[in-house]
Amino acid sequence: MARVGAVLFDFGHTLVDFRRTEEALHAAYEQIRDRIDAVAYMEVPELLDLIERVADGVDRLVAESYAQRRLEELDIAALFREALGSVGFDLPDDVIEHIVALDHSAYSNSLTVAPETLDLLRGLRDGGHQLGLVSNMTLRADLMRQDLDRLGISPLLDASVFSSEAGVRKPDQRIFREVLSRLGADPAEAVFVGDRVVDDIGGAHAVGMRAVLTRQFRQEDDPEGSADGTIDDLAELPGLISKWEGAAG
Repeated sequence: MARVGAVLFDFGHTLVDFRRTEEALHAAYEQIRDRIDAVAYMEVPELLDLIERVADGVDRLVAESYAQRRLEELDIAALFREALGSVGFDLPDDVIEHIVALDHSAYSNSLTVAPETLDLLRGLRDGGHQLGLVSNMTLRADLMRQDLDRLGISPLLDASVFSSEAGVRKPDQRIFREVLSRLGADPAEAVFVGDRVVDDIGGAHAVGMRAVLTRQFRQEDDPEGSADGTIDDLAELPGLISKWEGAAG
């Protein structure tokens, strides 16, 4: 068994409990409604109607794509253009981009990272491990990296790749290979940590990495026992890695 040189993580439901609160969603869509009202020449729907027809419309399109197991990532701006078009709005590109950023703020303002998670990442780095992140995320990569900066995660990562920039989602091997390339890491010496059996565990194995299933924020069954390790809390990860490294001599 090879030593562990690099540890790669999924983002949502692995490092953070990725979601958006109703309060943050309403605050974002108050701003979106005002932005549309400033440039549109027709009546803008009331807040709850706008959320249902635009935010929920985009969510449905993304959910359908995942349900169909499509590996090509969607263009978030195109999704908003489609959803807003269904309400009757044909808006300029700069307004669409502003709306994308405002919608993203509903997630940003709902995200927190536990101090223990940051301590874990620091400990792994101090132990000589490279750290990477591979995340399926329709949201814009530049906006996601702003979130990572704000949460204090970015300085602890050596590389990160989001499906919105790679163009493909896990378990497609290309997204894993991209972050391994950026790290200059051998997959045989890398470990991937995620919450999904097919996307994370299966995808990591397909490129030759070991894989750990985490159940801290989301519990998915692994009936075939395909993961190389299963943890209920990220705090268990260093012990598992130490065990492997001890076996590697």
